[in-house]
Amino acid sequence: MTITLTRERDGRVARVRFDNAGRGNCFSTATLDGLVDLLEAAAADDDCAVVRLEMAGRHFCTGWDTSSFADLRDATAESVAADLRHSDEAVSRIRRLPVPVVAAVRGRVIGFGAGLLAAVHLPVAADDVQLSLPEARFGFAPAGVGHAIGRALPRPLALDLLLGATTATAATLHAWGLVARVVPADDVDAEVDRLVEALLAVPGPTVRAVVEVVASDTPERAYEISARTIVSRGV
Repeated sequence: MTITLTRERDGRVARVRFDNAGRGNCFSTATLDGLVDLLEAAAADDDCAVVRLEMAGRHFCTGWDTSSFADLRDATAESVAADLRHSDEAVSRIRRLPVPVVAAVRGRVIGFGAGLLAAVHLPVAADDVQLSLPEARFGFAPAGVGHAIGRALPRPLALDLLLGATTATAATLHAWGLVARVVPADDVDAEVDRLVEALLAVPGPTVRAVVEVVASDTPERAYEISARTIVSRGV
């Protein structure tokens, strides 16, 4: 398993590659923390305007590392809740990055992978992507993923997915607003290239400001951010 960061285009693009392809890009607490720390380091450079997240191999993310489930035999509800809270906060740190994360989404997105997908700012999905949440069939109620899906979708759609009664296709994910674009599987990397180029046509500080506007919790905050960009451009 490797996580690497390279900078391109005079530092304006940070390419972060997560490679646990031999295990379907599943995550543990340590690998999630490692990815998030590197994404934050990438975005901390003022020259960076976009982070390109590459999930190696055939699948975007097939969920949590099941080898850790054996530890649950002796766990308490309190300790499990603390672990869930930690992983959910780590995903929230991706959502709060000051620059957009762009990612190609291919293959299967399972369990925790849905939470990771929801944190990516601009996901580009291959048309054969399938997303499923099997936790309920194993007796687990999804936590952070369940909360994210519950906020993103109307209740009937969220319950249908979270109870494992349906599998979402790429077209469905686009209709739900969980991916930005859907393209043929052979074109997904080229489409990410085009999206990155489109973002690079926007001044870096403006990219950051737009991300901040979208994340703002009040109209007043959005006014302040917009005014800052207008004044800085001398308009």
